[in-house]
Amino acid sequence: MVHQKIDHDFKNDQLSYDAKPNYQPCVKLSFWFNKLPEVSYEQFHRHWETVHADLTIATKDFGVCKVQRYVQFHQTPEMKERAKSLGLEHLDFDGCSEIWVKSWEDWERFYKVLRPLTVVLPSQTTDTDQIEQSEDYAKTLGPDCKHFMKMPIHVAVGCENLIFGEALPGMGGKDGVTAENVKVRS
Repeated sequence: MVHQKIDHDFKNDQLSYDAKPNYQPCVKLSFWFNKLPEVSYEQFHRHWETVHADLTIATKDFGVCKVQRYVQFHQTPEMKERAKSLGLEHLDFDGCSEIWVKSWEDWERFYKVLRPLTVVLPSQTTDTDQIEQSEDYAKTLGPDCKHFMKMPIHVAVGCENLIFGEALPGMGGKDGVTAENVKVRS
């Protein structure tokens, strides 16, 4: 299906139909998950931002897969309630790890080592004792995940089209529209 353009007066030429999207030169992976029911929110977030973060970046597979960026998105019960109070639908997850790799091949390499953490055995149980384990990454992180993370992990994969803001230094991307050059409607 061909995109049907509507009549629109673009204020910012970088976003016009004739402009190219500003895709950043990385594949972004978002891993959404919840805490184990018996783990407090404080324990979940603190363990994830310390022990699990250190184990993650210290594995040799992390470097082999050419990970460019690792970010944690923490969603607290208070933040969930605030979103609900505004009438917003929200994703019912406690956290999201974001990993950036340079290429699809790097993502496939990362997936090979991550797969044992994200795939549940044929019984389709969500019991973390049932997770397949192989490779350095999974052997290191699999046992740690049992301390705080409920399975399965849900994944989204894509590329960022930077609309507004500066590109991350060292990644090779271009800035989007910035506060200095944005054109606003009067």
